[in-house]
Formats: sequence, C-alpha cells, structure tokens
Amino acid sequence: MDVSIMDCKSMSEELLHRIKSFVSSVYSDAGYSETPWKNQNYDPWSTWFWVEVRGELLAAMRIVEKTPDNIIPLEKAVIYGIKNPFLHYAVLEENVADWNAVAFKSSREGVLAAKKTFRTVAKFCADKGYYIVYGMYNPELSGIENLYLREGAEISDRYPAYCYFPGFNLKGELSKFNVIELRKDSLQKIASKL
Repeated sequence: MDVSIMDCKSMSEELLHRIKSFVSSVYSDAGYSETPWKNQNYDPWSTWFWVEVRGELLAAMRIVEKTPDNIIPLEKAVIYGIKNPFLHYAVLEENVADWNAVAFKSSREGVLAAKKTFRTVAKFCADKGYYIVYGMYNPELSGIENLYLREGAEISDRYPAYCYFPGFNLKGELSKFNVIELRKDSLQKIASKL
C-alpha cells in the first residue's frame, strides 16, 4: 500500500477534484454538514497525501503551509464562546503548517491506509523541518482523537479554546474542535514507524 504525495500546483484538476470529493463524501457519511466557511481555497499552499487501491481512494490528508501571505484553517475557524465580536486565532509563526482534511474509509483497509498516510505526512513535515504542525479534531469522534493523541499530538496550550466553523455541524449539532500541536520530536517519532 503506497501513499501518493503531490502539491496542488502539480496535480491535474481532475485528480484534485477527485480527492476533495472523497474527503467531502467521508465527512458527509459521518454526518457533517456543508458550509462555505470550511471550504476555503488553500490550494496554492497545499500538499495532498492519499492512498488508492484498485482504483478506490481509501485515505487522504492535506498539509497547508503557513506563509506571511495566507491563512491556514486554524486561523479561519472562529473561537467558541466569544460572540461580540467574533474572534479568530492568528498564527504569526514561521515554519509551521496545518494538518487537515483527514478522511478515510471506515473499513479495515481504510484504517490501515489512514495509519500509513498519517505516518507519511509526519515524515514529510519532519523532513520539511516544520517547527510545529497544527491540527484540529472534533472530540466527538474518538477514532480521530485516539489517532492523534496516541501518536504524540498534544492539546494546544497556545490556542486552548474550542474553535468552530459557522454552519459546520455534526448530526445537527455545532462541531467544536480542539486545537492540537505536533512538534518536531513527535513528528519524527511518528515517522519512525513507517
């Protein structure tokens, strides 16, 4: 089972659309709603990772590199509990990225593909020398939570409040996300399991 890696600038529109459709389908099957707040164009700064077996996508994940002229998903999310005015986090660090769009089939083969993809993404991030890789997960989905925390991710002290995307619900309820951090040593530890 091989993990494919490609930055968006090198991908055909057809392949990029296929991977994004797969991610949307997995999210929809899990009970997530659609919202334009979640679907920003991060393509110029993105690298996708995916596993395809016998023509079927089994897992996909994306890294969005932070630059001074973009925002990453962490910065697009709204901080939960603060309503007037609504606030966002600002990531002012350099040499960091956001790990997102984690999706995989809920089958044995899908879980194996997700684990291999997860480790490949960690190796990529370690090789790129990212100081921290941020991510967000919904604590209602214990599988994702276990995957991240068991592998060395930590709940962020720097960005401790829940975040959300307006209109992005799970089974009719607002989805709230914990912000996590994977530091260089955690990325290297995960990558060593390849």
